Amino acid sequence: MASPLTTQIWSSTVPLHITLAPSLHPSSGPPPPYLLNIPRLSYLPLLLPRLSVFFQVPLSSFTHEGIELRLLPAGLLADLYAPQLPWRIEVSDGWGVGERGVADGFMNSVKEADFLRYGSAKGIMSMSAENSTALWDAVKDNNCPAFAALTRPLLNPATTLRHIPLRIYIPHPDSDTNNTGSFRVIQGLVPPRLPNNDPQTLGHALHTLIPSLFPSRRDPILAAAILHGARVPLHATLEDLMRECACVDLGMERLGWRAKQVILVYEVTTLTLIS
Repeated sequence: MASPLTTQIWSSTVPLHITLAPSLHPSSGPPPPYLLNIPRLSYLPLLLPRLSVFFQVPLSSFTHEGIELRLLPAGLLADLYAPQLPWRIEVSDGWGVGERGVADGFMNSVKEADFLRYGSAKGIMSMSAENSTALWDAVKDNNCPAFAALTRPLLNPATTLRHIPLRIYIPHPDSDTNNTGSFRVIQGLVPPRLPNNDPQTLGHALHTLIPSLFPSRRDPILAAAILHGARVPLHATLEDLMRECACVDLGMERLGWRAKQVILVYEVTTLTLIS
């Protein structure tokens, strides 16, 4: 059974205002927008079938202010771009991936996270084809109880936890350019415990990986960590965050940090940084 915190994360949504690209407008004029709330842990391409029916044209890609949106969870994208809500995005027929591509990317991320945690992807690789399909169905359907039941063995194996995978997204890295859609990704292997055997905290990990942005292990002087759209205290232990707040790929969902102009997002657990 999922914890109340995990359940709350899965129930969180991002309001969207989706319009059709002008190049695809019918001669009668622009069609009305498509409005919905998408789960933070879902993926935009999963909306393409219903959008293609609604707008009556084949569709394959999404943009935000002219920037092609990457294949990342909707909540992470919202944390990275910090749009005014409802988030106004455009759907078009440009390059993109369908559900199969999203599913393949998801499973590859789950395998990577499993390997980084335990030094082997045996857990996910030994999952039956039926359960693998059910795992992806749980993501598509935003079914938290089913997902929790299927992933419990992956997060609690007999194998000793080696590392907590941490991925940090830093938006707008080029301050001297107008490319506000770019971001830098930092990833590191973080042990679950410190040399003195104390639990690894978020503050210690960020200070080790990005000391220039996190000069203090305890206080968010230059930036504050954002996980699933909410601030996370630096004294939080990474293993607890991994078990309670993992993204659907079982990384620590994207963590972002806000302070002046920086955001941080963290994944298998995931971090986002914004400045």
